[in-house]
Amino acid sequence: MSAPVSSAPVPPAPTVPGRRPKPWLVIVPVALVVVAAIAWSGLWFYAAGRAEREIDAWIGREAKLGRIWTCTDRHLAGFPFRFELRCLMPKLETVGGDAMRFTAASVEAVAQVWAPNHIVADFIGPARVEDLNTGQSYVAVWSLLQMSGVGDLSGRPERFSLQAHDLKLEQPGAAGAQPVSILSAHLFEFHARRSPGQDGKPDGVDYASGFSGGESALLNALGAQGPVEMALQGTVTASADLRPMSVAQRLRAWADAGGVAKLDRFHITSPKIAVTASGAVALDPQGRINGKLDLGFAGINDLVQGLDKAGAIPREIAPIVSALAMVGKPGQVEGRKGAIFALSFDNGTLKLAGFPVGIVPPLF
Repeated sequence: MSAPVSSAPVPPAPTVPGRRPKPWLVIVPVALVVVAAIAWSGLWFYAAGRAEREIDAWIGREAKLGRIWTCTDRHLAGFPFRFELRCLMPKLETVGGDAMRFTAASVEAVAQVWAPNHIVADFIGPARVEDLNTGQSYVAVWSLLQMSGVGDLSGRPERFSLQAHDLKLEQPGAAGAQPVSILSAHLFEFHARRSPGQDGKPDGVDYASGFSGGESALLNALGAQGPVEMALQGTVTASADLRPMSVAQRLRAWADAGGVAKLDRFHITSPKIAVTASGAVALDPQGRINGKLDLGFAGINDLVQGLDKAGAIPREIAPIVSALAMVGKPGQVEGRKGAIFALSFDNGTLKLAGFPVGIVPPLF
């Protein structure tokens, strides 16, 4: 006979107590994030206040140089990673020399917190340019106009760029008359950077500029029906003084500083005409031009006829242009058959292949 099976309950297995959570593993990272956010906010607002003061100081320095900057409403924003300066109806007036006024609808300038010396500005048109001495004015419109600049720690500009898309420059007509087209272009660019002076001379400027898809009534009258393409590149030494002054004053100051205008490359082309140039020129203390230029022309007859028809050739210059048309050497000009001319300037005397062909009056 088998033994009876016990029906007594089996006691549960003992439970192992779990580890208690460590709240500091959550609290410390959160606290660090909060502290960092508070510190960053304080740093941004401190930097924004300093930026406002620097802007005011820059405007003051500009005013002493004859450039008066104003804006109807100025607002600084962009927290947390950049600075955004919005300005409605920006206006620049230059005093001294050739007085000018520039106005636009608005501008927004942006700088990243980690690169406050690199500023990118977008302008909203239309813009108006006025010559306060003559009363002449011009109006410009575009689909996008952007400027950028880089300065050193002292605020001195080092690089500057401008790019305009679908640019149109017009001169308003008389009451009820249509405006006169000066230039239109699908794209216009200008770039400049400071070039350190050599042999104790003031700093200069390296430059490059150009446009594509150019059209204008003036170019059409000169026989350069579009589309017109243009590009130039070079250096102007001893030219970093950008204070407002008249053209004659600026040329005199540049000559006194020993400046040289170097043209590394220039070309302008249309379906019928191509023009190229390179060389270097300077002015002596009397304002007379000295230096050498190599010019290339393709379709020169069309160009001369257009200049003559438009009245763009002064009477004393017309014989020079005709002489150039006859004595140029055959050569390639932007891939077209044309003529190459070697010009030199000796104390204002224009020479072609070493022979005097005219006089250029002093420029100041």
